[in-house]
Amino acid sequence: MHQKYSPSPGVMMERARMLLIFATLFWGSTFPLVRALELAQHAHVPGIAATALVSVNVAMRFGMAALVLLPFCARHLGGITRREWIQATGLAVLAGIGLYLQTLGLAWADASVVGFLTQLYTLFVPLIVALRDRRAPGRRVIVACALVLAGAALLSPGFLQHFRLGPGEIVTIVSSVFFAGQIVWVERPLFAENRAVLVTMLMFAMIGVVFGLGYAMQGGTPELTRELFAPAAVWQMLLVLLFPCTIFTFLIMNAWQRWVSATEAGLIYCLEPVIAAILAAFLPGWISRYAGIDYANEPLRWTLLIGGALIVSATVLVATEKRTA
Repeated sequence: MHQKYSPSPGVMMERARMLLIFATLFWGSTFPLVRALELAQHAHVPGIAATALVSVNVAMRFGMAALVLLPFCARHLGGITRREWIQATGLAVLAGIGLYLQTLGLAWADASVVGFLTQLYTLFVPLIVALRDRRAPGRRVIVACALVLAGAALLSPGFLQHFRLGPGEIVTIVSSVFFAGQIVWVERPLFAENRAVLVTMLMFAMIGVVFGLGYAMQGGTPELTRELFAPAAVWQMLLVLLFPCTIFTFLIMNAWQRWVSATEAGLIYCLEPVIAAILAAFLPGWISRYAGIDYANEPLRWTLLIGGALIVSATVLVATEKRTA
């Protein structure tokens, strides 16, 4: 008989790192895609409120993602365990609140400020882990966090000029706490045996239902929804957000993140704004020509190269810690 090959923890850790980095490539594309989607919808339905538009887009994105995964989970719905319900509920609450507060921050503060403050989860994750484990973060983690914050500041060139501790800044900081909680929640050993696809489907469904109810409470109707999603370009951008940027990435996060520490995962996810800044230099122009909207490319600055290098260095520093210890 042939023995079944079981990869070592070290091999699984390396695979997890590569997959999480791969996921950040798609997460980075969500920033210009979501902005282009909203511009196309505003052009088609000029009078819709920004909060209602965010609610319906999140509801559609996550609700449809749940429906896509449902056939793969249908036979397990009667046997969902208590731990799977707990994990899915926690992820939905943390991700949903974090996403909503970040959206409010974008409405009330400059994007450069929100972009920087969102990266504060790099600090919050090791703080949460330190409190949980009653152990101070290592020197490499402290240095890596400092590198990430310096890199994020360079990626947000308007941060120092426009920063003030107003409502937008406060809700963005709070959103970062919820994102940090989401990263730590995935890591909990209690959920190691949970079925990632099932948990992800439940998480998507909960987020979709809550934001759908929020949209309805703001006056959203089926007729308005059909009007918002009538243009072909809108549907096509939604499908890109749906499959690679939502289903694929969250499945990776929920299935593979547990093979690395929450602190390392948080630092890997900080590659997301680097990818977003690179894509913002050419993707808006492509989408504008296709969708017939006015969405200008953002210039590539020297600060992007230095800021990106600092964030990549921080990721490498923590990723190589166990091999050099």
